Amino acid sequence: MRALASFIMRSRSQSALVVVLAALLPLLNVISGAAVALITLRQGPREGMLVIVLSAGAAGTLFLLLSGSVVPAMGTAGMVWLPLWLLALVLRYSVSLARTLQLALLLAGVALVGYAASVGDLTVWGHTLLEQVLKPILQQTGMLGDGDAIIGQTLDFLAPLTLGLLFANGLLALLFSLLLGRWWQSLLYNPGGFRAEFHDLRLGQPTALSALAVFGLALLTALPLFVNLALLVMVVFALQGIAIAHGVVDKAALARTWLVGLYLLLLFALPEMLMLLCLLAMSDAWFDYRMRIKPRA
Repeated sequence: MRALASFIMRSRSQSALVVVLAALLPLLNVISGAAVALITLRQGPREGMLVIVLSAGAAGTLFLLLSGSVVPAMGTAGMVWLPLWLLALVLRYSVSLARTLQLALLLAGVALVGYAASVGDLTVWGHTLLEQVLKPILQQTGMLGDGDAIIGQTLDFLAPLTLGLLFANGLLALLFSLLLGRWWQSLLYNPGGFRAEFHDLRLGQPTALSALAVFGLALLTALPLFVNLALLVMVVFALQGIAIAHGVVDKAALARTWLVGLYLLLLFALPEMLMLLCLLAMSDAWFDYRMRIKPRA
């Protein structure tokens, strides 16, 4: 990772090369955004924007030659690179990971509400999208068996959550890219800095109270809009929950196998673990678990 970060920082053209190539590969999209974040964090807004413009031009030309359309390149620039440029800019000048995550959550929430207003009934919209995209996949793979009734029940359950799941996935990818870019910056210029910053991540009581209000509205009203907003809140607070786990393990000098176990549980019991981490993070606003741990040599 250090070698890749060093390669990105050598020149503007090399940065754009990594941004474009990583964006073309589905499993490396996070690296594409992280490269934009690293350049912006280290060299400032002007250089970060120049890399985005250069990358968008190169990607647009490539897509134009291959498919006759520049829409995919412009979509990536608008929905991935530019938001990461903005978040990296906030992190660069505020030097506060918590404020940056709060801004990311706020922007994602506003975007979700705006998009929800444009599509109307979220359940109908979600069901239509799932019928077009997910149903054929389930039928071809037989993941839920051959019964149309089971597939129909699955689509009915997911339909009201579809918009929130899409936005939550996008928000999670943006935050991973931002954190990866911050970690690269730490590796190259401030060894150990990211570790301390991440271990101390706290979103604070006002944000926790706002999150509790969103969860309360989702539970009391069961309206799809509030349920989808709750999914976004869960992503950000679950990230703080992971930071708490890392901080406690480090401060108490526990074995790293505790963290391995945490990530295995996330892999095999994702919904339950996300909720537990979210509750841990929200309660931390009042109990401050990391301060209660006595450091061990």
